[in-house]
Amino acid sequence: YPGHGPDPLAAVNHCPKESPLILLAHQPKTAKEVLEVIDRVDLILSGHTHGGQIFPAHVFIWMAQPFFSGLYHPSEDTHVFTSRGLRFYGAPIRFLSYPEYTSVYLHAKP
Repeated sequence: YPGHGPDPLAAVNHCPKESPLILLAHQPKTAKEVLEVIDRVDLILSGHTHGGQIFPAHVFIWMAQPFFSGLYHPSEDTHVFTSRGLRFYGAPIRFLSYPEYTSVYLHAKP
């Protein structure tokens, strides 16, 4: 769709430089694209992969999504977290991909 998709620069255009920067990215590959154009992102929260949902299909998702599942530190000051989520896509099954409920607690730096 024309005009549809992520625009990371517009998303952070009015964010104060001294404030923490937290972005939501539906797909983890969007997180990678964001990190290529914005040098200051503290936390990116993502999902979409369902942790692969069904083995061995997760191998192909792992190849397509740079942040497949869990917590990553692509730079010293940046964290990317990708949740496997609770549900599924399509068929209501999971095989060797466990659902997870994630709580994120944010604290100020000391």
